[in-house]
This record gives sequence, structure tokens and C-alpha cells, in this order.
Amino acid sequence: MKKIVIIFVVIAAIGLSSEQIVKAQNVAGPMDESQIIVARYEWNSTHEISLAMLNAEIAALPEHKQKGYQSKAGKLIFLEDFISQQLKLLAAADKGFDKKEEFHKKGDDYKHQLMVELLTEIEVDEKIVITEEKLQQYYEENKDAYVDKEQVRATCITVADKELAQTTLEAIQAGEDIFDAVKELAEEEVLIGPGSNPSDPGDTGFFTRDISARAQAFVDTVFAMEVGEMTEEVFEQEVEEDIYYMIFRKEEHQPERQQTFEEVKPRLEYPLKREMKRTRILEWLEVLTAQSKLKTYPDLLPPPVMPEEEEDPENETSDLPEPEEAVESESLDEGDAPADPETEP
Repeated sequence: MKKIVIIFVVIAAIGLSSEQIVKAQNVAGPMDESQIIVARYEWNSTHEISLAMLNAEIAALPEHKQKGYQSKAGKLIFLEDFISQQLKLLAAADKGFDKKEEFHKKGDDYKHQLMVELLTEIEVDEKIVITEEKLQQYYEENKDAYVDKEQVRATCITVADKELAQTTLEAIQAGEDIFDAVKELAEEEVLIGPGSNPSDPGDTGFFTRDISARAQAFVDTVFAMEVGEMTEEVFEQEVEEDIYYMIFRKEEHQPERQQTFEEVKPRLEYPLKREMKRTRILEWLEVLTAQSKLKTYPDLLPPPVMPEEEEDPENETSDLPEPEEAVESESLDEGDAPADPETEP
């Protein structure tokens, strides 16, 4: 059985700079962090972790993760996790896992992936340059993607009670302001559907023609109205198994509008870069293919092997005559046979 002993040797040094360590130890000149051992453990042999090794491991982390390990407390946490990982690796090696062929294969696959990624970064990413002219050209070629659709906004009262809707409409037609009517119904908590937003009751917000297939009749009616026009009758809108009783007034109508280059410029770089990267990859692959003098021989590929269909045992006997039919057939065959010439009179 292996004996595991973990000894934190110069633990105080983790939170100190080299200058502080020198002063504490009265040593002249800069201190070599590789000589400061912050942990030592035994596993088949003696293993040591120096302050330089610890700092190097932290520095290898992504930048946003490094920030959590700059203090003494953070470095102690990282050191504990790092030692745990090293001990697990040593235990796994004792079981021969480091010699497993499948692990080496995965390691090679990952290495190849990193090689290709690095080369792609050099041959593709670094060769892509986004300029103002290219952004402008991309915008002109894709203008249709940057259009504000036609949209409208209305003040809307929607309830589930037809009689309540009719009474409300008559009150508005008699002079009550639609906003006052909305406020009263909102306080009674009877509003549903469009215009029922408790933070801004009555306001549908802007919506386009394709906002809702379930309430298309309502949408089409609002778009067809003039700004300031209100329904003269209670509008009934079927929504699945429910019926909305609605009163609404059109407030605003914004026509379709082409967004300007300056408006969409911050959103152009990502799709343009993606498109340029795709084009550059294809160009690069053409160069690699030409350099390799690639030849393919698709005619030599074997045809796919089709699985043999298993015969259904029931189908094998389905064409055979039934036993009685077989006997009858045999007797008919015998009776139809020509007579022996010697037996003729």
C-alpha cells in the first residue's frame, strides 16, 4: 500500500511577492520562485509543487478565471484542487490507465484538432479584414434583411362578457374617454387579451400584420382603420374556444421603413465575418487540393451490400394445395391417364 503524505511547506509564501519573501528570509537578490516549495507529497517517489509551478498553472487559466486566484486565499484553494487532480492522475496511472490505447487515440485526435484549429486561425481568421467598404457592400446586398415592418398601435378594451363590452361601448359613445373606461375595467381586473397589460392597460403596443394568426381578424381590422378611428360596434374575435369582446381605437400607424446603414452597422460585422470566413475556407481548401494533386476513384468503391430478405415461412406453404385438394388432384390425374394398350378389347 502506498503512503500518501501531503506537507504544505512554505504555505505563507503563496500570498507573498518575491520581494516580500526575500525580506522575510534576509536573502540578498531576487528569490527564485522555483526554489520555493509550497507542497510536497509521496507517491512511489517524492513530488514537489513550487511557487513557480503554482503561478504558472494559474496563469494558464482563461483570464476571467485567473482573477479568482490572485489572493492568498484564492491560491490556497487552487493549490488544494491542483493537488487533488495530481493525486487522481497518479492513482489512475497505477492502474495502467495511462497505457490504454483508446486514451492515446483520443489524445492524438485532440492534438490533431488543435493543429487544424491553429492552422485555420492562421490561414483563415487572420486573413479576414473587415473594412468600412466591405460593411457598406454587405449592407447593400442584404438590405431586405434590415427593414422595419409596417406596424400599428391601438388602445384596446378586451373582456369576456358581451354585455359588459356593449355597456362600455355605449358609455364611450356617450362621451366617456376610452382611457377612463380602460382604467376602470383594469381596476376591476376584467381585462383579458390585447390591452390587458397591468402596467399599461389598454395599450396594445406596436404590432405587425403577422403578429397572431389566432386573432388575424382583429389585426387586419386595426390595420385597415384610420388613425383616431374607433370601432362603432363591439368586435367579436374567436380565439380557439374563447370569444373576445373588443372595443379599440387606432392610435398610430408606422409604414415599412428601410433601416439606414449607420443604424445597422454594429450588427453587420458578425454575419459579414461569417460569410467571409466561409468563402476563405473554400478558397484555402482549393489551394490545398491543388497542392496535393488529389485524385479520387469513386468507381472503385464497392456497391452497398443489400441485406437478404428473409422468406416468410407462412408464404412458403401458402401456394401449396390443401390436403383434400391434393388427393382429389391425384385421383383426377390417375383417371385421365391413357389406358394400357394390352388391356383394350
